[in-house]
Amino acid sequence: MAARKSGQKSADEFWSKVLSAPKVKRILERRGFSAEAFRKDYEADTSRGPRSPKKPTRTEIDAVEAFQESGDFEAMKSALGTGSSAVANSALRRVLQFKAQGGVKTIRRRSAERATS
Repeated sequence: MAARKSGQKSADEFWSKVLSAPKVKRILERRGFSAEAFRKDYEADTSRGPRSPKKPTRTEIDAVEAFQESGDFEAMKSALGTGSSAVANSALRRVLQFKAQGGVKTIRRRSAERATS
C-alpha cells in the first residue's frame, strides 16, 4: 500500500471544506463560466433545506435539567444512556436552544417535585 504524501488531500476532503467565494468566482470566469449564472443556479438549488436541530426528547430535557442543578456531567451522560461526551454536549445544546426559543415554558425541579410528594 502506497503511503499518502503529506499535504495530499482526497477529493472528498476538498469538497467538505468552505471555499473562498472570490477565488471560486475567479476560477469560474477564467474557465469561461458565467459567475452570475452560477450564483443564480446556486441560489435556486433547493435540494437540501436549512438545517435545524431536532426537538429534544423528554429524557434529554430531564437529564440536562438535572445536570444544571448538580453540575455532574458523567451523571448526565449516564441518564442519556451514552458514554460519549459529544452526544451529551449535543443534547445539552439542543435542550438549551429549545428552551431559549420558548420550547419549555416551565423548568420542572426534581427537588420541588419530591417536596410536594
